[in-house]
Amino acid sequence: MALYRNPRDKRIFVPRPNGSVVLNFGHPIAWAILMCMTVIPFVIVTVVTVAVFL
Repeated sequence: MALYRNPRDKRIFVPRPNGSVVLNFGHPIAWAILMCMTVIPFVIVTVVTVAVFL
């Protein structure tokens, strides 16, 4: 899956032909959205899970 990356496109959410949207990774806010919505929650869940089992 190729990332949509066009720094000249000012939109963060770019519509696709099938009706869905994709993040424009040429925009820095898209990276912040990715971190806040996936990476940071995954790290928190992993740390809490390890702490419970130890």
